[in-house]
Amino acid sequence: MCATVRTTSLWLSWPRMGRRGTWLTIAGVAVAVAVTIGVVGFVSAGDGTPSTRAEYKVVVVKNRDRVDFVLGRLSSAKSLEELLVRMDEAAKTIDAAAGDLDKVTPPKGLEDEHGRLVGKLEALSADIQGTADQAREPGFQDLLLTADGLSFDSWDEINAVLKDLREQGVEVPPLSRHATT
Repeated sequence: MCATVRTTSLWLSWPRMGRRGTWLTIAGVAVAVAVTIGVVGFVSAGDGTPSTRAEYKVVVVKNRDRVDFVLGRLSSAKSLEELLVRMDEAAKTIDAAAGDLDKVTPPKGLEDEHGRLVGKLEALSADIQGTADQAREPGFQDLLLTADGLSFDSWDEINAVLKDLREQGVEVPPLSRHATT
């Protein structure tokens, strides 16, 4: 209740800030920030011009690292509930990585690998989310508890695409195998 009162008091005190110029300054800064975000979003979405191999490598490695990180978190979960939550988070992060890659125009000659990588990342996201959802169903709670580990064909398929990219000169490491310690 106190926090609400303080927030309300603070909110009510804003109109008393002083001059009209202060509000114009705040509005101007807000508009400038919105325009900047829009321009950055437009530029990062690309204009259809293929990226260089160096630029493409940076984007692929960044997203590969995101995926590898969230997969690594699965193996350190301390309970079934924590594992399921981490699986949900991993599925969302991997789907976001696929979406970020999909916005990039690959260099000439890498269009097929690029499309396959995006598709396999989307598949891995769906595989992880589907497994988590299945494990939550009555009668399937032991699905993850009795398993020796998690294995997804889409993980292997992503590594196959990353290998193809390495053979094409885009040096990106494979996804790591993660084991519990």
